[in-house]
Amino acid sequence: MKIENLTDMLCEQEGGVLTVTFDRPERRNAMTTVMLAELIYIIEQCGEDSTVRALVIRGAGKGFCPGDELRGMGKLPEDFAFHPKSPVTHGALQTVLRTLPKPTIAVIHGFAFGVGMDLAMACDFRIAADDAQIRDQRVIERGMHAITGCAWFQPRVLGLTKAFQYLVLGEPFTGAEAVEAGMVTKSAPIEKLDEAVTEMANKLAVAPTKAIGLMKRQIYEGMEMTHGEFMDFALPLISEIEIKDRLEGINAFVEKRPANFTGD
Repeated sequence: MKIENLTDMLCEQEGGVLTVTFDRPERRNAMTTVMLAELIYIIEQCGEDSTVRALVIRGAGKGFCPGDELRGMGKLPEDFAFHPKSPVTHGALQTVLRTLPKPTIAVIHGFAFGVGMDLAMACDFRIAADDAQIRDQRVIERGMHAITGCAWFQPRVLGLTKAFQYLVLGEPFTGAEAVEAGMVTKSAPIEKLDEAVTEMANKLAVAPTKAIGLMKRQIYEGMEMTHGEFMDFALPLISEIEIKDRLEGINAFVEKRPANFTGD
């Protein structure tokens, strides 16, 4: 998949891995309305492109994303070229990430604050530099409360005790601490970060993509269901949705060989 003439981000595909890079290093990749719209558009296109089997989101320069660029949040330019189907909101961005039937990885280095952190939490996997700084924008100190998703994500990821510590007291986690807390999938020294990301992305890009998409649905949608509701929802999926890779997986197991998944 190739999308050219983006404003403040890069979009590159190698094999089955699509990498989206925020490209505002002079502003530490602070989010603007244009970036938000372009990112939602890219994710929507990613869902329709069968050649993309894993999505990586990262930032150029010294950080991932420190939150919104307040001066850059507003109406889209009249000549804006990439209009997504979804609304241009942080909630819509989180929704398209969680409903994308393909695995997503957020790569965190430097700062992931505010909506940058929320964006990362909406991804399926998070790989962080050991010394990355991850926290909310300390909205409580401004007499405000969180409205961009973190108060939904953190109790589910961290548990109530850690979520209060994190969101109310505003205490940040490093990448290494976030692994211990369960917020991040894995961390690595900054010089080893690209290697860790490439290893995981390539592994996901040769996995059974449709099966991963269904697993995402079960995990995310199932969080809001009782056990009985979940079983009624999950069991029919095996017959309702054809997965060619399922037969390949069974045959590979019987024949004692590595599976060759195509993503179908």
